[in-house]
Amino acid sequence: MENKDISQIALQKIKESGIKPISKKVFSLKRIIFWVFVCFFVVIGALSYSVILSILFNNDWYLYNKLGFIFTLKTLPYFWFICLLLFTVLGEIYYRKTLLGYRHRIITIIGIYIIITGILGTILHFVEVGEMIENSISSNIPAYSVVVFDRDEIWSHPEQGLLTGQIVEINDDVIKVSDSNGIIWDINVNDTSIDKKVKLEVGEYIKIVGDMDDDIDNLFNANEIHLP
Repeated sequence: MENKDISQIALQKIKESGIKPISKKVFSLKRIIFWVFVCFFVVIGALSYSVILSILFNNDWYLYNKLGFIFTLKTLPYFWFICLLLFTVLGEIYYRKTLLGYRHRIITIIGIYIIITGILGTILHFVEVGEMIENSISSNIPAYSVVVFDRDEIWSHPEQGLLTGQIVEINDDVIKVSDSNGIIWDINVNDTSIDKKVKLEVGEYIKIVGDMDDDIDNLFNANEIHLP
């Protein structure tokens, strides 16, 4: 009798609330949509991870000895780390809405998500997708430079021993380089360590680590030369 009363009360509340059963088509569509979102956030997370790898691998780590730990703090891709964290959380939320979501703990879901994202992101990095994404965003979205560290800006400080520019003339021990401001610098390359990938030829862009000459204007004594 008690069970009957409870069921009757439940039915009465359902009628009063106007709750209607969801059709099978709508239910199936919702399941598909949830899985689409899960896959979407996995892919976007993998793309973010590939950009992180691209930035870290292309970072000028040889400057660590010159600038110290502050260089690491400045150049870490915080924006992309936040994106990866956000997409991980969203992926976990939508996975829990699927029929399989209730079977696993949050830590398990996040762990699986990170593994899949890491593997896919690593593959995308090796085919240079991350680098293409970052270069495209940098070139087409000016606001991007506000949320990430401008790695090129650090090379515009000859007074700190960092200079970058395009080779415009080559002599024996001195090459002329035009920097981003159009200033022509005489670069003393005598006893300079030159990266194997660098070809000292007119038109090539290079990065130079060294020191400004205190006595002669626009003379820069190079210790190291690298590619951008």
